[in-house]
Amino acid sequence: MRSRVLVVLRRLPLLVTLLVVVSTNSRCSNVAGSVGAGGGAGPCTTSPVGDDDSDDGGDDDSGSPCAPPDSDGINGGCYAFDLTVDDTTFSPIILKAQNLGQVTLHLTNMGTKPHDFVVGCIPVSYPGCPSSTCFPSAADIAPVAPGATATATFTVPNPEGIYTFRSDVAGDSTLEADGGMNGLWGQFVVQ
Repeated sequence: MRSRVLVVLRRLPLLVTLLVVVSTNSRCSNVAGSVGAGGGAGPCTTSPVGDDDSDDGGDDDSGSPCAPPDSDGINGGCYAFDLTVDDTTFSPIILKAQNLGQVTLHLTNMGTKPHDFVVGCIPVSYPGCPSSTCFPSAADIAPVAPGATATATFTVPNPEGIYTFRSDVAGDSTLEADGGMNGLWGQFVVQ
């Protein structure tokens, strides 16, 4: 009995990947994010690694050494996040999505001064490749006035990792000498 369970579990990532590919051009059913994000992020197309020419995530997904293998076997999907910022914090401070997923992020400023949303890069170490990978510029949101909302729609990059997001409006966040961050920041986990 145990060996049957292991066989099913080993095949599960392939099945999930096939389900993602089969759902191309369908309404998103795997929407993630904070409460209030709802179940309808609109039409979504997903692509397996190697088929996404619109990625804009700073990598080549066509099987080159600059596109690392996926650790969980799942790529793409649709994600909607309702993110708020005030003068002291983002909420939620951790966002999670699959690599190559399509994200719609709504940022609402509940503070008393403007705040923005910028996602940093992570270092990568693949011979002959760029030394870092970044979210596309479409992920950045310009300063949002108090009480206002702005939206960004973008494709999550590959490779997987933990990318730091922050508000880089003067006085909102600072990078410490030890690599730590103070102020308005959070983490975008790419799985």
